[in-house]
Amino acid sequence: MAVKSEFRKDDGSLSVLIMGLFLITVALLFLMTDVASISVSKRSLTQATEAAALRAVQSLDKAAYYRGTSAVGVPLDCAMARIRVLEELDLWMNSDGMRRPELEKVWLTDFYCEGNTVEIHTSANAALAFRLPQSTLSTVEIHASAGASANKSDWFLFP
Repeated sequence: MAVKSEFRKDDGSLSVLIMGLFLITVALLFLMTDVASISVSKRSLTQATEAAALRAVQSLDKAAYYRGTSAVGVPLDCAMARIRVLEELDLWMNSDGMRRPELEKVWLTDFYCEGNTVEIHTSANAALAFRLPQSTLSTVEIHASAGASANKSDWFLFP
């Protein structure tokens, strides 16, 4: 009879409950940290993509511009624009000041150039801050896109 009464006591049940809630809280904290890290990495990739798009629209097709044969106000040299996009992404990726440490690799997935408009799509692998020991997920692929156009009103005119 004494053994049965020992198992029915509630002593220590609160400590088990607190330990369980603590483990759940820590797991949620890890998850929130990973989500915040991915969100900041996504914003950083978006900024790099916007910078590359703005650099691309600075690629003036001088021959078409001075001939005046272009249907758009400021025609772009699309081959040079693509080179400038790749240069900007490479510069951004190799810079310690602009790149987030979570981003492992950035690449250009799509490039569209027509007349005076450029649209680019980029992707990157973002490393997770915390990785569960049983999980194979250590990086997440994120995407960003940006577009820009060159218009005569956007160019500086000097008297």
